[in-house]
Amino acid sequence: MWSRELVARHSGRGALGRRQEVDVMRERSTVSGITRRALNIGAACLAATQLAAQSRPGAISGVVKDSAGTPIPDVEVTAIKAVRVVRTDTAGRFLISSLPSGSLDFSFRRLSYSPVVLSVLIPAEDTTDVTVTLGVSVQQLTGVVVQEHAAQLRVLEAFETRRKQGIGHFVTREQIEKRHPLLLSDMMRIIPGTTILTGENGRTALRFARVGRSNCPPQFFVDGMQVTGYSIDDMPPGDVEGVELYAGAAGLPPEFNRMRGTTICGTVAIWTRIPGGGDPGKP
Repeated sequence: MWSRELVARHSGRGALGRRQEVDVMRERSTVSGITRRALNIGAACLAATQLAAQSRPGAISGVVKDSAGTPIPDVEVTAIKAVRVVRTDTAGRFLISSLPSGSLDFSFRRLSYSPVVLSVLIPAEDTTDVTVTLGVSVQQLTGVVVQEHAAQLRVLEAFETRRKQGIGHFVTREQIEKRHPLLLSDMMRIIPGTTILTGENGRTALRFARVGRSNCPPQFFVDGMQVTGYSIDDMPPGDVEGVELYAGAAGLPPEFNRMRGTTICGTVAIWTRIPGGGDPGKP
């Protein structure tokens, strides 16, 4: 009898112990669930705060100068990821607004200057002011012996002859002055069979539709000299006297048909302003 009661007492304590252990486990599970919910709420609040900060746009302004401290006008300033492009004014200043906050890359390009890519932190609802210096890009040019008056050499007689023959497409100074384009690519939009694209780096790219491939850049010539890595908007409209375009090798003048050129992708020949050929203040 005594042994049975003792076993019963021990059995009772075991059941009570198990109930207490179950209660402790329930409490721990409840606390763990509350902690997880609190962490989830905190993470959601943090994500909402970051999203709200990103949705508030910022801006960048500044001035572009050369190594001597002189402001450089007509510099192409590109917000690469945002695909926003502006040009500096006559005082070398620029402004790009409505930019997403955070770190953004900006490119600065101008003919005859080495391009610069700058990473800038754009704060929300604020404007970051920067000063950018561009160095002069020196290129080795082939020597030219001048045997006639310079003004006579710059007369575009061959350009006019080819234009009258009707082979290719042409943009004249008169057309540029009538349209007052901000970018030279704006003039290309009136040329049949041309397409204007925006590359991943934010630069404007011209392609000929008959080629059928976006990765087939045409060859460029400036004043008769072939240039590489060139964009149609690297030349300000105010510096252009005329442009001639050929969609392929057919009808291409011999002076533009180079052995190592990309004639199959098309050809663009840009002729710069003739000194004294008009009002330089006009675009």
